[in-house]
Amino acid sequence: MMRNRDVSRRKFVAEVGCLASAVPLAACTAPPSVEAPTAVPTPRVAGDWDLSWIQRLATATDRAVFDWPTLGSAEDSIVLQIAGRYLDNCSVAYAPGSYRAMAVMNIRTTAIPAAMTDAAWARYALGAEYKTIDPATRADAIRNPFWGRVPQTTAGVPTLQELVQRDALILVCDFAMEHLAARLAAKANRTAEDVHQDLRHSLVPGAYAVPSGIFGLARAQNSGCAFVRM
Repeated sequence: MMRNRDVSRRKFVAEVGCLASAVPLAACTAPPSVEAPTAVPTPRVAGDWDLSWIQRLATATDRAVFDWPTLGSAEDSIVLQIAGRYLDNCSVAYAPGSYRAMAVMNIRTTAIPAAMTDAAWARYALGAEYKTIDPATRADAIRNPFWGRVPQTTAGVPTLQELVQRDALILVCDFAMEHLAARLAAKANRTAEDVHQDLRHSLVPGAYAVPSGIFGLARAQNSGCAFVRM
């Protein structure tokens, strides 16, 4: 895991974006299989990651990974729309009970808040931080508008929670979480390590921290996922 805290955010975003399309997947090697930890510690040593999602992917007949590098709008999220459409297409293409389709949401770079709980959004004012409007209130979001749907809103763009209920997996770049933690810590007068650990414990259900978005993208493809780039 990269830990150069002197890298500027602009350079970080540019480099990670370039790597996402340039990384040679054939060069990526699967990590050794490990048991999932009973808790969710901040990983610092080899093997200290929950890789059980790889075994879950192995049970699917159809798999696709959807890269999500920028947060976008909760009202018109292209990533959520395309992932939902993929699962819809599988449901009409195959006979019921004859398949299992899985969508993998690879959340990285500036899209990290999409994988955070409502409590984390409120605690760190992520709506104001990312200039994200809640479709229900038309104000800065104090909950995760990508995760759940409030009762008064009509169905439209699928929510992340609805996709998880349809067997989707969420991979979250820990490298990007660390950068976000450093920025939030300065505003909250806390240590970056403390905020980083809090963010890792604030992931929505169905989310798995991975060393980086590049690792998650490559490992999902090595596990048989088609790559859908936005």
